Amino acid sequence: MLLLLVFKPWEQTTAERFSQTGIAANLPTPDALYEGDPWKPAAGADGYALALENEHYALYVRPDNTQIAVLDKASDYRWTSNPTKEELAGETVKGQLLANLQSPFLLTHVRTQGADQTVRETLSNQTAGMQIAMIRKPEGLQIEYLFPAKQLGFVMQYELTDSGLKVKVPAAGIREEGASALFSLDVLPYFGAAPAKENGYVFVPDGPGGLIRFDQEHASLTRGYSHQVYGSEVTNEENGTRTGERREDIAYPVFGLKKGDHAFLAVMTKGEDSANVSAVAPGLKSSFYQVFSSQIYREEYLYRMSRLAAPSKAVQKERLNRDREVEYRFLNGADADYVGMAGAYRSYLQETGRLTEALKPVEHVPLYLKIMGGNYEKAFGRIRYVAATTFEQAGDIVSTLQSKGVASLRTIFYGWQNEGDYNMEKRFPIDPALGGEAAAKTFISGMKERGVPVSFSEDFLWVDGHSSFSGKTDAIRGIDGTAYVDDGWYIAKPAYTAVTAADTVNRLKKLGVGGIHFSGIGEMLLNDYEPSGIQTREYAKTVYDGLLKYTREALGSASVNQGDAYALGQTDYIDGLPSESSYDFMIDETVPFYPIVLHGFVPYTFGDGNLRDDEDAEFLRAIEYGALPSFFVTHDDSRKLKDTPSNFLYSSRFDKWERRIEEEYAKFDSLSQLYAMKIIGHEKLSGQKYATTYEDGTRVIVDYEVKDFTVEKGAGK
Repeated sequence: MLLLLVFKPWEQTTAERFSQTGIAANLPTPDALYEGDPWKPAAGADGYALALENEHYALYVRPDNTQIAVLDKASDYRWTSNPTKEELAGETVKGQLLANLQSPFLLTHVRTQGADQTVRETLSNQTAGMQIAMIRKPEGLQIEYLFPAKQLGFVMQYELTDSGLKVKVPAAGIREEGASALFSLDVLPYFGAAPAKENGYVFVPDGPGGLIRFDQEHASLTRGYSHQVYGSEVTNEENGTRTGERREDIAYPVFGLKKGDHAFLAVMTKGEDSANVSAVAPGLKSSFYQVFSSQIYREEYLYRMSRLAAPSKAVQKERLNRDREVEYRFLNGADADYVGMAGAYRSYLQETGRLTEALKPVEHVPLYLKIMGGNYEKAFGRIRYVAATTFEQAGDIVSTLQSKGVASLRTIFYGWQNEGDYNMEKRFPIDPALGGEAAAKTFISGMKERGVPVSFSEDFLWVDGHSSFSGKTDAIRGIDGTAYVDDGWYIAKPAYTAVTAADTVNRLKKLGVGGIHFSGIGEMLLNDYEPSGIQTREYAKTVYDGLLKYTREALGSASVNQGDAYALGQTDYIDGLPSESSYDFMIDETVPFYPIVLHGFVPYTFGDGNLRDDEDAEFLRAIEYGALPSFFVTHDDSRKLKDTPSNFLYSSRFDKWERRIEEEYAKFDSLSQLYAMKIIGHEKLSGQKYATTYEDGTRVIVDYEVKDFTVEKGAGK
């Protein structure tokens, strides 16, 4: 007798289903500590000893306090971890603040026992009783710091590269053996610190890029710039309500500083998603400008003992046990500015495989046309799908644009799911109000004949609570250990996201869909505070990267919103790339750092042309920053969607925007020869006039006062 066992998908665990997708979730090998005899160098006349040297740089260390200096042999310029004795002579701060200025790190710890476990204390190289042990190897210098009174310790490792300096804090070197726990670690907080009299600026990854200029007045500020890479933990109620300020999440893990003809770009290469970029102006903690990475090991959060009790503050128990690494790349002369910093970051991304092949030249730039099919509304106690654009109507829109001279199109179809966003597990069958699966196939095949790729948009992170989704087993957990829920919506664990997305990819492949435009991935990243142990953001990055790769291999393309750097390498297009600053009180000037990094490698758009707040200024910024055109349209009037989750489309009726799309596309298309080129220069010519230079010498000059742009052809054209 033959017994046939049939396992149904819903009878398997998420882990089992995830393993069947073939998507890898391999975390990097942890960094190892150096082993060997202690190194006890003799200091030279200046107090430093030579520790490491290569063809381009030399690293020196002070045996007495472990301050470091890096000599750039090309320029003979010396970067120091802390202000020099001469620079400190005029310093007015005293006590702990003065001690901090002399330390290559600042360690903040909290108690693990006692009444108040949120009180923080800072340790530095000036802390009494600190012990130091150094090991020198051909590959680098290791310094171990021990604080016996607190039973705390950690290790820093320095290595020289062909481009500069690498600083590492291995997780294996952290020691917590008493009643104190590591809260955060500021790595080289005063590296390159500059007094206000210097000529230069601090660069921070605010929006597309932000400058804090030394010649501006910042002394009256009450706090500095400090924000987490890829955004703070949305599951942490404290973080979500701390300031109420409007912010663009940091999309790329870098910072920099320019001093005269010299500059550095720092790239956080490990543990970057659990770190803040911090910048401080003179007058707050010292008389120096400083910018650095503040590594997060534990978060403070609010918790409730009961529903009726007021929330209390606490610090998470388990440490984010991650290796941390920051790579400094040094720049000189004409390269010592934000354009040179962007070029250095581009080089890093190319070296690490995150930016792969350059774009191919095109005769016409693509217009990214987003089409909203529809969404659900609640009416008379039931769910009703409201169609705004059927597949047949979408085909008519594309046909009309092509007849009007829009020579290249990429289409992204939204709201195709059965009942729209109502039940994120019930995507199929495609909603019949749009024409159903048959109409979808006809639309897609028709677009292929017209040379128009079609992607479908979907969000696999947020899942509604009225589906079969289990908040207990498949939802991200916040720091307090409970499943995070926002107005009935959960955030799915990465493995669950991958499983549902892979299933959708396989279904859409049968229809001929050419890609998925992911919402959530590329713009959000979280730790999952499981009782069995934290699944870190590193794990989520690995899963999401694998899912993007899976999608590209199955359908042909994958695209994302915002374009967080962790998604680069498996992304064919970025929508909503940061184009404006966060209006942070410290930012003096917004610059196109991130667009300079990406241009010629990954196509990107900003806000949609029919949804702008300032039509002329936002159009010109897209021209200045090398973006491509995009519009978000419907066939019917957008008022049909006012009671649906798609009510953000306040003006989308195609026939009202048809002429504008045609005219605007022609202006973008006049720059088609620049599509595959790198941006190699950007400058402010006057108050409202800017020039962007491409690698063939072509300059695009945007004048916001006259609301127009001009093109100066390069030598090659």
